[in-house]
Amino acid sequence: MKFKLAAFTLSIAISLLFTSNVFAADYSIVFGNTAPSTVNFNSPLSSSSTSGFVAVNSKWNQPRSSGTNPHNGVDLNAPLNTNVYAPYDGWSTGISVTGSYDIDFLVDANNNNLQDDGDYHIRFYHMNSREAAGKKSKGALIGKSGNQGTTAAHLHFGICSTSSGLVWLRNEVNYRHLSSTNWNSGKHLDAYAQVTWSSNTASFTSYIMNDGAKEYFSEVRMYYRTTSGSWTDGGVIPRSGDTYNYNFTGKVSSGTSVQWMIRIMRSGVSQAAFGPAKFYQPDNNPNASSYTYGYWTNTVS
Repeated sequence: MKFKLAAFTLSIAISLLFTSNVFAADYSIVFGNTAPSTVNFNSPLSSSSTSGFVAVNSKWNQPRSSGTNPHNGVDLNAPLNTNVYAPYDGWSTGISVTGSYDIDFLVDANNNNLQDDGDYHIRFYHMNSREAAGKKSKGALIGKSGNQGTTAAHLHFGICSTSSGLVWLRNEVNYRHLSSTNWNSGKHLDAYAQVTWSSNTASFTSYIMNDGAKEYFSEVRMYYRTTSGSWTDGGVIPRSGDTYNYNFTGKVSSGTSVQWMIRIMRSGVSQAAFGPAKFYQPDNNPNASSYTYGYWTNTVS
C-alpha cells in the first residue's frame, strides 16, 4: 500500500511538472506590424538623441514566463523616478491602464503641428508621475518612471495603434538610425527585426534580451504555404550570429507566391511567439485552429 501511495504521489508530481506551463490559446489580435510612417525616435530616457540607450529588460513579442506573454511592449531598465522624455514631437495625454499616471502619446510624424498622422501612438506604462497633457517637443519631459509592474522598477513603452482596440506594433524600424552600439540599431527592442527577402531567401535577426543580457532562442522554425490551406513545417531555421536565413529554392515551384511565418521558442517557456506577430496567445501549432495567423508574402523566382 505504501508503494502504491508513493507511486501515485510521484505520478501526480510528474503530471504537475509537465502541465504547469500549459496555456489556453487566445486569438485576440493584440500585435501588428509597423506604424503609418517611420521617423527617427530618441530613447524615451533621454532628452538627447545620443544617450539614454539603457539595458533592455524584455523585448516586444518576446516569450516570457510572467506578465503578458508574449510581451506586448519593451521594458527598459529605469530606477524609480527616472525622467521620461518625448521620443518625438507629439501630444501627451494621461490614461490609467497599469497605474494612475500612464501616458498615451500621439506622434506628430509629419511635423506639421496637426493631429493628422493616422493611428500612431506610443504608450508609457508604470509611470510614477506625469507632466501636464498637451503638445510636447521631442526631448521634452513628460513624466517619471515608476515601479507598478510585476518585476522591479522599469519603464514599459511601445508603439501602438488604438482605433480598433490596442494593438502593439514593431519598434525597431523607428530606431534603425542608431549605431550598432546603441540598442544594436534598434534590434534590441523587438523579438524579430530587419526582415528581408532576397534571392529566394527570407532573412531576419532574432534574439532575447533578458535584463540587459543577450540570449538566443531555443528554436526558430519556418512555416509556409502557397495557398490558404495548411501550413508546411519547414523545419528549424539555421542561425549565423544574430541572423536567420531560410532559402525557399526547391521548396516550391519557381514563380510561386509563398506565404511564410516564423515560430520562436524560448527555453523554459511553453508558449511560442510568432512573426509576423498577431494574436495574444495562439496555439503553437498553426494548423490547430481555423484562425489565420500573420504571414509575409514573397514570390520564389
